[in-house]
Amino acid sequence: FVLPSSAAARLELLDVSGRRVLEREVGALGAGRHVVDLAAGQRLAQGLYLVRLTQGLNVRVARVSVLK
Repeated sequence: FVLPSSAAARLELLDVSGRRVLEREVGALGAGRHVVDLAAGQRLAQGLYLVRLTQGLNVRVARVSVLK
């Protein structure tokens, strides 16, 4: 993902019903392109998820799938 500034930002992993599975603050990474391991060693169930990046009024959502 790309952050346009170093303002507070949050990445969330949501299941398809909209429940938050994981959350991570990422604004401290600063502006620019970043790669993070959102699950950070946690085992996720196979399935479809949404990743939501929020920074100020900007919100981006992407669909992802976990395969095993």
